[in-house]
Amino acid sequence: MDKSLTELWESYRQGLINRRDFAKSVFLATGGVAAAGTIAGWTEEARAAQDGKIIIEEGTYKSGDETIAYYLAKPKREGPFPSMIVIHEIFGLSDFIKDVVRLFAHTGYLAMAPCLSEGGCILPDGKHSPWMLETIRTGTASPGPDEITKLNNGYQFLAVRDDVDADHIGSVGFCWGGARSFTLATRNDQLWVAVVFYGSTPPIEDLANIQAPVLALYGALDNAGATSITGRAAETARAMRAAGKEFEWEVYNMAPHAFFRDGSMVSTSRAATIAWELVLDFLDRHM
Repeated sequence: MDKSLTELWESYRQGLINRRDFAKSVFLATGGVAAAGTIAGWTEEARAAQDGKIIIEEGTYKSGDETIAYYLAKPKREGPFPSMIVIHEIFGLSDFIKDVVRLFAHTGYLAMAPCLSEGGCILPDGKHSPWMLETIRTGTASPGPDEITKLNNGYQFLAVRDDVDADHIGSVGFCWGGARSFTLATRNDQLWVAVVFYGSTPPIEDLANIQAPVLALYGALDNAGATSITGRAAETARAMRAAGKEFEWEVYNMAPHAFFRDGSMVSTSRAATIAWELVLDFLDRHM
């Protein structure tokens, strides 16, 4: 790596410059967002090298009579840290979701992914076919109340930790988890921000309850009709605007569903790289 870029990355890693200034400087030095993503740790080799600079924690928290397992990562320095609840896909607490958690930790956040039994941690065959068919038919996300209770209990678990900035606890979710991140914003008026990766929209009438800024990211190829995830994006934007809510959204040309995933890791695709930079900029702007 060029010496100037190495020094720039070290300044960012040590907290001497913020994410926005880092990305802007890399743009000026290299002329491309992909370079910023690579320097920030997108390659498998860089991930492995950086993992020694974060702390991994695996544990449980209580939600009613249930015990919820979680995977957590944070920077190896003194907090408190702004924090993100990372909500997994239907596949459960996968290696991909753990990679997302560590990526947030690499960039200065504490991130926790709870393992929700409704979403794949304990998944009997065919359990979700009814709600999948209903969501496809209506385009509306309708998570069960127990799922949101478990996420709110996760929020409360984080809020009392000494290493968490309780004023800045947000959520981010992917597909099944994206719908739940969006829904959590309708049921937790203390949520800092909600980020939705290709997740279905809650009932339109519930959007008026949202207090947090929402960022939604979609793939243009994830559009099989008016009730598809991307098909409802413009309708969602209009409804959020009518309700006076802050809503940013982007659709990435030629990007499929699950464009942020590449097997067991975060993708290095153009859409994923741009989306990640936007997520961090969105969080910076609302800090």
